[in-house]
Amino acid sequence: MIKIMKRLLTGVLTLATVFTALPTTAVHAAQTQYWTESAERVGIVEKVMNDGSIGSTFNEGHMTVEGEDAYCIDINTNFKNGYKTRADASTRMSADQIADVALSIEYVKQYTDSHKGISSQHAYLLRQLVVWQRLSVHLGWGCDNVRAAYDEIPKAIQDEVFAGAKAFVKENKGRYDCYGYIYTGGGQDIGQFYAKLAVGNGKIQKSSSNTGITESNDCYSIAGATYGVYADKSCKEQLATLTTENSGSTETVELKAATYYVKETKAPKGFQLDKNVYTLTVKAGETATLKVSDTPKVTDTLIELFKIDMETSKADPQGNASLEGAEFVWKYYDGYYTKDNLPAEPTRTWTTKTKAEKGSDNAIHYITRLADSYKVSGDSFYTQNGTVCLPLGTITVEEKSAPNGYLLEGAYMQAAGSSEQIKGLYVAQITEDSELAVLSGSNQYSVSDKVIRGGVKIQKRDFETKDTKAQGGATLKDTAFAIISLNDNAVLVDGKLYRKNETVKTIHTGIDGIAATDTDTLPFGKYRLEETSAPEGYLTDGAKAVEFEITENGKIVDLTDEEHSIYNQIKRGDIEGVKIAAGTHKRLANVPFRITSKTTGESHVIVTDANGQFSTSADWVSHTQNTNEGKTSEDGIWFGTSAPDDSKGALPYDTYTIEELCCDSNKGMTLIPAFDVVVSRDKTVIDLGTLTDEYEPEITIHTTAADKATGEKSIVAGKSVTIVDTVTLDGLKKGTKYQLKGWQMVKAENAQLLVDGKPVENDYTFTAKKSRMEIEMTFTFNASALGGSDLVTFEELYDLSNPDEPIKVAEHKDIEDDGQTVTITERVITVHTTATSKTTGEKMIVAGKEVTIVDTVTLDGLETGTEYQLKGWQMVKSENAQLLVDGKPVENDLTFTATDSKMEIQIEFTFNASELAGKELVTFEELYDVTNPDEPIKVAEHKDINDKGQTVTITERIITMHTTACDKATGEKTINADKEVTIVDTVTLDGLETGTQYQLKGWQMVKSKNAQLLVGGKPVENDLTFTATDSKMEVQIEFTFNASELGGKELVTFEELYDVTNPDEPIKIAEHKNIEDEGQTVTVKEQPESPATPEESNTPETPNRTGSSPKTGDNTPLAALLAMLGISSAGLIFAAHKRFYKKKAD
Repeated sequence: MIKIMKRLLTGVLTLATVFTALPTTAVHAAQTQYWTESAERVGIVEKVMNDGSIGSTFNEGHMTVEGEDAYCIDINTNFKNGYKTRADASTRMSADQIADVALSIEYVKQYTDSHKGISSQHAYLLRQLVVWQRLSVHLGWGCDNVRAAYDEIPKAIQDEVFAGAKAFVKENKGRYDCYGYIYTGGGQDIGQFYAKLAVGNGKIQKSSSNTGITESNDCYSIAGATYGVYADKSCKEQLATLTTENSGSTETVELKAATYYVKETKAPKGFQLDKNVYTLTVKAGETATLKVSDTPKVTDTLIELFKIDMETSKADPQGNASLEGAEFVWKYYDGYYTKDNLPAEPTRTWTTKTKAEKGSDNAIHYITRLADSYKVSGDSFYTQNGTVCLPLGTITVEEKSAPNGYLLEGAYMQAAGSSEQIKGLYVAQITEDSELAVLSGSNQYSVSDKVIRGGVKIQKRDFETKDTKAQGGATLKDTAFAIISLNDNAVLVDGKLYRKNETVKTIHTGIDGIAATDTDTLPFGKYRLEETSAPEGYLTDGAKAVEFEITENGKIVDLTDEEHSIYNQIKRGDIEGVKIAAGTHKRLANVPFRITSKTTGESHVIVTDANGQFSTSADWVSHTQNTNEGKTSEDGIWFGTSAPDDSKGALPYDTYTIEELCCDSNKGMTLIPAFDVVVSRDKTVIDLGTLTDEYEPEITIHTTAADKATGEKSIVAGKSVTIVDTVTLDGLKKGTKYQLKGWQMVKAENAQLLVDGKPVENDYTFTAKKSRMEIEMTFTFNASALGGSDLVTFEELYDLSNPDEPIKVAEHKDIEDDGQTVTITERVITVHTTATSKTTGEKMIVAGKEVTIVDTVTLDGLETGTEYQLKGWQMVKSENAQLLVDGKPVENDLTFTATDSKMEIQIEFTFNASELAGKELVTFEELYDVTNPDEPIKVAEHKDINDKGQTVTITERIITMHTTACDKATGEKTINADKEVTIVDTVTLDGLETGTQYQLKGWQMVKSKNAQLLVGGKPVENDLTFTATDSKMEVQIEFTFNASELGGKELVTFEELYDVTNPDEPIKIAEHKNIEDEGQTVTVKEQPESPATPEESNTPETPNRTGSSPKTGDNTPLAALLAMLGISSAGLIFAAHKRFYKKKAD
């Protein structure tokens, strides 16, 4: 029975619930009705009054009209589901009120769309709240701050939304078209409000109409152009200004949806102003982009270059030269530059050449410009509208190669009417001038090139000998040559223009037979040389014309070879005479006469016949018969090197000395003095007349040569030795002036001694005081290279009674004479050395970056006053090879001047011996005589690889490490398990190289794992860089880390030492890594356990608050709610009653 009652009660409660949930049915009016309802609850609302009090709290529902969102517009009236009639909001609200509410709703929509985490119910509730807030302000409800409960929607969000809505309304009035509807009927009125965006955006996208000109050119920029946006086509009512950026795009401007007119008011840099008016149609909510382009400013006024001759300043080339074909390099740079700051690379480059063109004056001009008809190579030209042009920027032009016959060097450009000469690179700028691009400077320049100039050199030669030397006393000097132009074009020589076949210059030969112009006398072209006057002593026979060309600047055309030289025949004559004895007038046969050219020294002997007669003429004896034998009267005579020719005289133009020679026929006679004869006429025999002799006795010479310093017959080789020759003369004439001449001979060669190409000789002039005299004569010279040579002194004695014609009266020239002989002995220099360490003086050196070996060298046998250079270098004994460190030999040298014959000097060798441990190094030496620094002479050496005195051993450098690790704070070997502890490791290093930079690296190891300690996944490590100030040092390195998890662990410090002289390639040179080393070990103490912390009791949760206040606009029927409440109460009472009686029965 109880179960039946329970089921019945449950059914009644369910029925009551369904019943109360059913919607009420409204009565429809005849006009259009709209269904309104509250579909679901969206949250609790607190009606906050303007005095801060809360007027009421209620649940709010989600209102709709025909399924679309609507909002309560009467907070003080309850809502009822049902049909309502609609009216335009403007019938009850001002436009400002409608806009205020509509824009507030629009803001909340935008806010909730952009903020995640706000439910659709709360989004709706926020919109409803701003509607009430704005209407409260307008209608005076006094609840301007109505809000949702903060546990529904957080205060921060509500504050942000309410403030934002107010700001949005202010900022957007006029940007939206706002309207709405109000629905009225049973219960409160509701409304729908809409804000429709009424504006759009406009912008401009600008570009260049000729990107080939402007792209990547900083002289142009589409940034900075300004455009006016106008409401009218005449562009008088301006609404906005747009300015382009670097991309050509402007900022956007907001405009009401409509059609506008756009015009450029300011052109950007480098562009012409666009005067067109464009239309821009703006649609709401869209961005309209107007695409426009500007025309870049360029110049088509280009530079013209006119090539002219620099010397004549006319477009007339000289000689065989041409002004056509000159090449110019043009370079364009897309920026404004001067000659001093031009970039390394141009933007474009062109090469053009000059062409011959007939001008309006019918004259030929040689022109080039930037055009295809002149172009040789290069980039394409800039063009605009089909015309070659130049953009804004910098243009340079420079002559690259001169035309044929002209020089590039010294060329210059010059504008008409200007005195300025522009040499080398010409730089001009193309700049903006109002709406134009203007080329700086002139657009027409003459370019002056200097014609190639050279010269000519011609050789006058003897016709017979083909030689460049004149025969006899003739000369090749003063031959005159005319230089004649063979060019169609005029040439400028010495300031005057000469036409074809005119003599442009006359030149004359010098003493060497050469006639030459200066190196710049003749312009580029072809010429002819003609002899116009023969030199003294020569005939004009044999001369011929020679043609030549000038093609290289500053070069002399050399016509001095045999093929091109001009030849002349020398004048030749003869002599004849008779030889007799004095008194008897006896004809003296077989008397020789020496005929000597006073010019050349050439000498030949002619002998008298049985009648004492002699003649050089071929009519007397043929020139070709026993030519110049000089033994009999039947031997012919011929002077010069050419072949004898009986058609010519024997003697070339010259002055000759005729000297009678001693012979049996004139023995005991006083010979006639020598006399001169001049041969100056061609094919003429000169009669010398009768030559008569008289009679007399002789002078003897005895000599002894020795070392002046020692008196010995041997001398040690040296730079300055002196031989003294003691000469005894017998048979002198008292009162007569004599000259004794002496010189040194090399006995082995029987030739005169030459030192530095000069003979070693001397002379002594004296007047005889008696018939027998003893005279000393000295010979001082450099005998350094004469060791082992025997030198013999030769002498001749001359009678100077006639100083102009000295007569040799005696001589002593016996190569085998021991008295005249001195021997030069070799100079021997010995070298003894000892090599040691400079620092210790020992024979062992520890390997290091900078060690010094000092070599003490004893030299014996030096020549005092001589400058020497001692060179030394280090050898590796085991390799018997020169020591190289970093690819370079270890060597040194010392230059000194000997102050004694025996000296001790020191030479040092400093080098990096780091890699040479275990090596034996041997010092080698060479000694040089550097009296002539350009040609040093090695005079001694010491190079014995096994010499212990020269040997030094490099020993290995060993670095030892000793370490002690402890707690930095206590100095103990144990450390607490704290979050920050520091182990300090004291490291003693021995064997360091002073001055070297080292790096000590250390890290912590876990002894039990023999593995590196990691804390937080990172190794505990550190390093220290220092420079050694001593060979033994103590340094400290610290390790700070979190040891809170390391209780009970033993930590061992490991170290490595690096040489970091080269930081990029450190070298490990020592380490200390012993896991069992107690000195390196520190123990981390165990962490004591802490008592457990009791768990905190859970704080009871605060029960959720349920609102009991009815929500405005609740559509549940009140009667149904009361019925449901009554039935529920009856059921509860019945159930309690039954439970009470059941317990009681139990």
